[in-house]
Amino acid sequence: MKPEVLEKLREARDFHALTKAVLGLCEPFGPVHSFRLIHNRGAHRVACFIELESPRLQPALARALGTGAASGMVSMDIPVRPDFGDGAKVVALAPSAMAAGATPPAAQARAGR
Repeated sequence: MKPEVLEKLREARDFHALTKAVLGLCEPFGPVHSFRLIHNRGAHRVACFIELESPRLQPALARALGTGAASGMVSMDIPVRPDFGDGAKVVALAPSAMAAGATPPAAQARAGR
């Protein structure tokens, strides 16, 4: 990854800040179709996978970030602070609740239920 990209992403304290930074880097290349972050707490790293609406622009995004593209996605391995995500609120749902189509508690709170 290019040093300037790495420096920008390394300082993110949580998923919100990291998402905002990554999507900001993608903006010049058009809309993002798919975006995934996977946090490895023990290694203090986040794997990021980005798929643009325009597959033709993905190699240009990969070059701009100084990373690679494979299987139709741009991927990044981002080192994060040891305290990344501390204090973040995470709501876990039982698999049976999701299968039954239950509304997640966070969505209920936003809807005023």
